[in-house]
Amino acid sequence: MADDTREYVFENENPHDEVSSERPMRVYLWLQSVIESVLAAFLIMALIFRINVVVGESMEPTLYENDRIVVSQFFYTPKYGDIVALWAKDLTDRGTGGRGEMIVKRVIGLPGDIIDIDENGVVYRNGEPLYEGYAAEPILPSRRGNAEFPLTVDENCVFVLGDNRNHSTDSRYVNDGIAEFYVGCVDMRYVVGKALFRIFPFDRIGAL
Repeated sequence: MADDTREYVFENENPHDEVSSERPMRVYLWLQSVIESVLAAFLIMALIFRINVVVGESMEPTLYENDRIVVSQFFYTPKYGDIVALWAKDLTDRGTGGRGEMIVKRVIGLPGDIIDIDENGVVYRNGEPLYEGYAAEPILPSRRGNAEFPLTVDENCVFVLGDNRNHSTDSRYVNDGIAEFYVGCVDMRYVVGKALFRIFPFDRIGAL
């Protein structure tokens, strides 16, 4: 009897089954990639940027209470005129009542600078008067603070003022053993970052 060897080929009864099984896997991998990208973006944003809420009227007319600002905290080095968020460890937090509060001020002096305020409320840096179009008004004699001027900014510190000079607790107020609340020259370690944008309220969104 002849050897009847036959090759049998079993065809896929439904050629779409393989394609159908691969599609959910592709969708899953795509979703996983999207989620990972979003999480990475949020992580980067958290490390580089933060959102701060302005408390009080000390930065008017530049910023108002409850304004939301985006602060860059990535390898930031303070510069003259920058609006910064910083931790004032000797102020009282309005929300919790505890010691220490996040505040927003403007950088006026850097380490070694000599800051002075004359009887007309004009601010001087290293003997030169500052043109401060952002300031709400000149500093009143009664609001020169308790610091002794001229004042030399401490090493690794910044001297900050609020734009609303007569309604701001800032570096003019130092620890003299009497003052209950003060800011003084702020150690750069407590400077969180530079304010870049206002994102709320929506009708005043823009760069700072």
